Amino acid sequence: MVSILKKFGYLVWVTGFLTISSCGSGNSGVGPVQGLQKEMINEPEYAILLNDMREEGNFFPSYFHQYRVDIGENSDIRTYQMVTEDYYKRYEPYLGMVLASKTPDGKLSNTPFPNGYQHVGNSDYGRWRQDSSGGSFWEFYGKYALMSNLMGWAGGGLYRRDYNTYSNYRQNNKPYYGPKNSYGTNGAITQKQKPNFYSRRKARKAKSTGAFDKKVEKRRIGRSKNSFRSRGFSFGK
Repeated sequence: MVSILKKFGYLVWVTGFLTISSCGSGNSGVGPVQGLQKEMINEPEYAILLNDMREEGNFFPSYFHQYRVDIGENSDIRTYQMVTEDYYKRYEPYLGMVLASKTPDGKLSNTPFPNGYQHVGNSDYGRWRQDSSGGSFWEFYGKYALMSNLMGWAGGGLYRRDYNTYSNYRQNNKPYYGPKNSYGTNGAITQKQKPNFYSRRKARKAKSTGAFDKKVEKRRIGRSKNSFRSRGFSFGK
């Protein structure tokens, strides 16, 4: 009876895992991000950001994504959602970045880029200006100044040369991490914006390293004991 229950429990676990896989498979290209796009198909514009991600468990880790959906000036942070390992790895480099977007002119993008770039060039949000050296940069209007701060522009704006680089990347369907690769999971700006994520990752790595060191030490002690026994010491009368 116990054996049957164990088999039944295993079958339930496998069925649940396959269900999750079908919802968040990185190989099929169908997952939560694509589901959100379908949900907002009638919206005139939107941006789907990877707001946070986390791993839980050691033996059989579980993977979670949290998305933020921006529609115009309104933001909606969704609850954490379990994804497959493949799907998690697929988007792992893009923390804090826009994963998919639609601009008011109907253009769709599924190539990651820094948040805010979708508004650059839209006269409803800001304008191009020149600095004292003649360089052209994008400046948000006063009521959208908070966007500049959230994006780490620190009021300095985005220079046209950098935006042109982004445009080239977008045309070639290549992810763009901003000037000096400042955005995304390895970006300096993202590390300032998402301290909780990096604290969790550091703690998880330390825990994993500690567990590994304990295993190595246990094996070393075991080998030492076996070596001592194999010497076959005997004491004469």
